[in-house]
Amino acid sequence: MITKEHKYLLILAALAMLTGCHTTKSILANDYDERPENKQPVLERPAWPNYDLHDDRSFAAFSHIQTAPEDQRMYLLECEDGSYTHGTYTLYRCQDATYLTYDWRVPTSQDWFFWRFTTGSAIIDADTGDRYVMQRLEHFPMDQCFWIYGQSGETIRFVQVYPPLPSSVKRVQLYEASAESRRWMNGTGVLTKPVAINELRPNTHPVERPNSKPKKQGRIIR
Repeated sequence: MITKEHKYLLILAALAMLTGCHTTKSILANDYDERPENKQPVLERPAWPNYDLHDDRSFAAFSHIQTAPEDQRMYLLECEDGSYTHGTYTLYRCQDATYLTYDWRVPTSQDWFFWRFTTGSAIIDADTGDRYVMQRLEHFPMDQCFWIYGQSGETIRFVQVYPPLPSSVKRVQLYEASAESRRWMNGTGVLTKPVAINELRPNTHPVERPNSKPKKQGRIIR
């Protein structure tokens, strides 16, 4: 027989379970970052219909590119070949996607530079080898060179979009896929050494960087 006291205890237990579930969900929600700001640049000149990698006149040209926050941590990542990345990265771990920003300081001595982001670039789980393949580059073409100009002395930002990373992913390597080379552009692929995700995320404290290679070749996630 269930007495009033038993009913009361059962109600308290149910409330405690619901409160615990709500708290757990809130903690998990707080693990996500807000996606980075990324304004639409101005397309000053479209690419030629007969785009040619070796003719820079055929490249599209953009101005008013998104700039990086002034308080953003800025450091280069070490690559497997002993070199360092030319720009700096920030990883935003969001529920719908993973946003990887690439920031680069435009020299004051020159105003025109061309860029290219290639299909096949990926975020690699440094512990399993799983590859989370780049889905798109916001606002700019993929696999084509394009010009940016008019922002001398500023730190410009490109936003790359990848699949969401599971919570089990703790360390990553950033892989820039290889592509055809041309004058002033080496198309050789680049792979960084493993780095803890929390070191790349915004508003987190740096942690020790491990230097081990992936244990094995994992899955391909698109």
